[in-house]
This record gives sequence, C-alpha cells and structure tokens, in this order.
Amino acid sequence: MTTIDLQNVRDELCNKLRGADIFTTTVRGVTTTTDNFVATSAQTAFQLANTLVRNVRSVTVASVAKTYITDFTFNETTGVLTLTTGATVSDAVAVQYDYSSTGSDRIYPDMPRVDLGLTSYPRVGIQITSITTTPLGLGGSAHVSDILLTVYAFVPANKDSAIANSAGGTEYLTDLITSIRTAVRSGAKAFGSFRYITPATVSPVIAGTDNKVLQQSIDFRIPYVIE
Repeated sequence: MTTIDLQNVRDELCNKLRGADIFTTTVRGVTTTTDNFVATSAQTAFQLANTLVRNVRSVTVASVAKTYITDFTFNETTGVLTLTTGATVSDAVAVQYDYSSTGSDRIYPDMPRVDLGLTSYPRVGIQITSITTTPLGLGGSAHVSDILLTVYAFVPANKDSAIANSAGGTEYLTDLITSIRTAVRSGAKAFGSFRYITPATVSPVIAGTDNKVLQQSIDFRIPYVIE
C-alpha cells in the first residue's frame, strides 16, 4: 500500500477530460495525431514527433491498451512517453495524442488566473476539495480515504463571436457540465491512480468577474482508497 499521489489524481482527470472532447480540438487549440514505433528490446522511452503534448488519448503495445499512470507517463514539455515496463523487441507501439504549438489549452489541473480576458474562456479547472481518512481496522497502520474532487467550468455570460466557438450563456454551461459528467462516468473504472470515481453534486450557477463570466462546478467522489 502506498500513499495516494494527489497530483497524479488531478493530472489523470485532466488528461481524461482533454481526451474526451468536452471542447473541440479547435477551441482547445490542439492537433490530434498518432505516432507509431517498433520497439527495441526492453525499450521504455519513446520520443514523440511533437513536443508541447497536452494529453495522450491512447497507448497500445502489441495491440494491448495501456493505462495512464499505471502503464505509462509522459512529459508535456519534451514529448517523451515512458512505459512502466519495457516493450518486447519488435513490439508495435502506437501513441495517439494532442499537442499544441503554443502549449496552451482550455482544460487544466488547477484554477484559471484572475487576470484572464474573456477570450481565454470557456475554461475548465480541477481542485481537490476534501479528503476524509479513517483507520482501516482498530490500531492498524493502513487507512481508507474518500476523496472529493471538484471540476469547475467557466464560460462567458453571453455569446460573442470574438469568443472561441461563440461559447457563452447558461445553456452552453449546462451542456458543458453534462459533457464533463458523462466523460467521467463513461470511464469510471479506467483510471490508474485510483480504482473508481463517481459523480456527486452539481453547484448552482454563479456570476463572477463583473457578471461577465458564469461559473458552475460538479463534484466527483473517489471512494475507498486504501493507503
């Protein structure tokens, strides 16, 4: 048993939402591509053709799908993908990923800066909201934890042709929250740093930034994490 890595949790959920197309690749400013390799004996590191990688959509080794965090990690800046276990010589390795020439995105594992203009929205951020931990048995050194994550969605209050995809308004925000909820539910058991995630509550819509930006959040619960 190991202590859960909270940054891995946030990064993995971010990677999931980026690959789920809750925003189009045009809105995010990214390009989707696939790199193919023929592995050498025990090869673990693979240099992707593009740097500034935003997310990895899928990795297969000899046609077997791999899971982010458990089976592979990647460096967003250098574009190096690293397998946890080395591939067998001549294995076919396929990596589908999104990259950005500027390194920008609309989905982040943290909250947006306070100085952003309207053209930087719509936007999604992720935060660890709370962790509840209790001993796993009387006097034991192991613990069981429940983690509450919150995904925040921010959109312009009104539709505007100057805004990406003319995004804005409560209807767009509702659709975005629904897309986030659906994306997480569809892969509830497909994460590497935790076993299961489930939707919890959705907040009311809040108007902020001089009523120019609407905000709504959705909570997700990661239950029964054994540490």
